[in-house]
Amino acid sequence: MASLKILYSGSMHVSSNSYRRFTALAKMGFQIIPLDIDSYVYCGGILEKFHHHFNWGPGINRYNRKIYELSREFIPDILWIDNRIFLQPGTLKKISSYIPEIKIVNVITDDPFGSRKYSWRLTHSTASLVDYHFVQRTTNLHELKSEGAKNVHICYRSFDPEFNRPIVLQGDDINKYSCQVGFVGTYEEDRASFIAHLILNGIAVYVTGNDWPDKKYWEIIEPYYKGPSVYGDAYIKTICGMDIALHFLRHMNRDEQDSRTFEIPASKVFMLAERSAVHEQLFRENEEAVFFDTKEELLIKVKMYLSDKTQRKQIAEKGYKRCYESGYDHQSRLKEIIQIVTGLR
Repeated sequence: MASLKILYSGSMHVSSNSYRRFTALAKMGFQIIPLDIDSYVYCGGILEKFHHHFNWGPGINRYNRKIYELSREFIPDILWIDNRIFLQPGTLKKISSYIPEIKIVNVITDDPFGSRKYSWRLTHSTASLVDYHFVQRTTNLHELKSEGAKNVHICYRSFDPEFNRPIVLQGDDINKYSCQVGFVGTYEEDRASFIAHLILNGIAVYVTGNDWPDKKYWEIIEPYYKGPSVYGDAYIKTICGMDIALHFLRHMNRDEQDSRTFEIPASKVFMLAERSAVHEQLFRENEEAVFFDTKEELLIKVKMYLSDKTQRKQIAEKGYKRCYESGYDHQSRLKEIIQIVTGLR
């Protein structure tokens, strides 16, 4: 398998999970070259909005020409598209015609059929031209097949062991990042209502993420707001500074799990997560992670585990161990994809 040639199209920004998946594949020994989508699609201004929301514009055209050019030069075994497709049907047909044996793979981390499905136009129109889709949500299986997709598989998120890791805070970082209860993530009203409930019942919840100011419940959350999203080691330190890391799923994306499902326990931090059937499959409840359904249950469990440091530490240790024993890291997940696509085990 190491001789496989992969043309990888996705964000190459060093803070992106797409970039970390690319580097994980490169470390596995494959012949791999990247095509950074950011410079073509996310170029700023009004054009970026056309590119992203309508999948149309000059950047989309330049990107399609470039990927066809690279495909002819490199002759990859696999064309790997990370998340949203900005490839036009004609481009995929030309690539498949020029390289008949190529496997076109789309690893989708967001929800192409959710509330923003209209910004996934090219994903829908090319569904039948992609050889293998890997999705996060059970409902996406039949949704993609209804559009002509041939092979659709579940492949959950994962973590980067070199990045998502335990960090012991030192010096000024102790005051900057330490808190009893914290949450990292973008604003959603459901999330805010749960956090506001905790705050009103005497639990300080420190929030880091985008779009929180001036939204519903802001007057309650504002004193505990640390600021917008952080990246790099600041992100890891933010999580590692929490005694209890709250984890809410993103309902807009119909999430059943997401990156922080693995990044929190991989940092050896106690995770108190919104319950889902997938979460219950991934971690043993009350042994490797703790789950909640309602605001009342969340409040009870926060109070209980704040008073029991020993139990928190034991659960965090076992959650950390589960991440490695069950192969929740990038390389393990990506190896599963390669095995399915190539038929090699």
